[in-house]
Amino acid sequence: MRPTRPPDDRRPRHETTGEWPQPSLSTMLAARVRATPDRTFLIEGRREGGRRYTFAELAARAERMAVALGRIGVRAGDVVSWQLPNWFESAALAAAIDRLGAVSNPIITIYRAEEVSFVCRQARTRVLVVPGVVRGVDHREMARAVQQAASDLEHVLTLRAEPGEGMRALEALESTPASSIPSAPPGPHDVAMLFYTSGTTAEPKGVIHTPSTLGAVIRFHAELFHPTPDDVGLLQFPLAHLGGIVMFVMLPIAHGSSVVFMESFDPELAVDLVERHGVTGAGGPPAVIQGMLAARNFSPAKMRSVRSSGSGAADVSPELMRETKEKFGCAVHRSYGMTECPMFTSGAPGDPEEKLLGTDGRPVPGSVARLVDQGGRPVGPGVEGEIEAYGPQLCVGYLDPRLNAAFTQDGFLRTGDLAVVDDAGFLRITGRRKDIIIRKGENLSAKGIEDVLADHPGVADVAVIGVPDPA
Repeated sequence: MRPTRPPDDRRPRHETTGEWPQPSLSTMLAARVRATPDRTFLIEGRREGGRRYTFAELAARAERMAVALGRIGVRAGDVVSWQLPNWFESAALAAAIDRLGAVSNPIITIYRAEEVSFVCRQARTRVLVVPGVVRGVDHREMARAVQQAASDLEHVLTLRAEPGEGMRALEALESTPASSIPSAPPGPHDVAMLFYTSGTTAEPKGVIHTPSTLGAVIRFHAELFHPTPDDVGLLQFPLAHLGGIVMFVMLPIAHGSSVVFMESFDPELAVDLVERHGVTGAGGPPAVIQGMLAARNFSPAKMRSVRSSGSGAADVSPELMRETKEKFGCAVHRSYGMTECPMFTSGAPGDPEEKLLGTDGRPVPGSVARLVDQGGRPVGPGVEGEIEAYGPQLCVGYLDPRLNAAFTQDGFLRTGDLAVVDDAGFLRITGRRKDIIIRKGENLSAKGIEDVLADHPGVADVAVIGVPDPA
């Protein structure tokens, strides 16, 4: 199946509020180049050196890549999958695909042949772009297996690597003289990006986003955090995640700020990069922040440029937030979201400290959190319920239409996540509906048990799972 333009029944609601329409990635980049072409977009996060790239250089590379892809027949609506590290070329490729009106499908690098084959087969991928050997894995060898499994896959292109048999180097296609191609970026409500998320299901789920659903994140992020061109972000997790693309490519393009790309997470290097490049935003999943705090070269003095640190994507403890606030010397907040509905809740400047440390924030502007019991009935403050999520950033659906049963009749997404909300609207994630352990007829929350164990000073990390009773 190939992503198609979704229905527009949500448009009046979000266009009335100004949340939609939003421009596509390449449209934003063109505007940025007109405004500040020579500002630094990206700094390579290396131990020594590390090249800097301007917005003009990003646009020029994206143009060459778009011409190269157009030469092999990529057109509007075609799916281009790419499984690349956190490279400058990855950001340029995303912009190039968008410029053609094709669908960009970033694939995280931990996926192996089975998962990549499933993705390319289901999405009917026409072009797959891969690196060579990354962390001991030859992605060209994987691509051969994918070619056998995905009948629509016509081209495998390599970046920074010699192509394998039957493959071509994207750089070689870029270097061949060719005339410019007409720009045909997706409209604000067209399918622009396809992200796959594993979640708790056996097979990855293809999540469809448009420029408007992704751009809504940038809009309310600006409303909450007031970013400036002087901001410097640090990417410490895979760019291929939705948060990587939105917060470390689209956001800096929108505001003319800079980002430091780490190819892979290294806590000691991260600390050095913060100090060397004056990073102002140093957040990420809890494991990333814990790694930085535990790094041998860590010192609060090296964090003096950091103004904000946000954490999410996993269980975040109040203790970690408190330690981050004290040792980074910056404002902290927690957030909650998912590929289907990114940055759904967030703490924000001005929130009470106990809420910033101990909750996952409130629904961001334009979003609605509805908590329901197992029968789908709304529950009140202080009562645990499943989160049903809605907002302008909510995806337009799954590529596999059978999965759209997760949406309610009025358009909310049944997340499967459990939470409680207080009288002020602050949400606290308590677990997942599927993470309930039944013992002697009693429902026990795996996360609740984990929270108790995590309070022990001798416990660094904890995971609780249920196993069948052999009796």
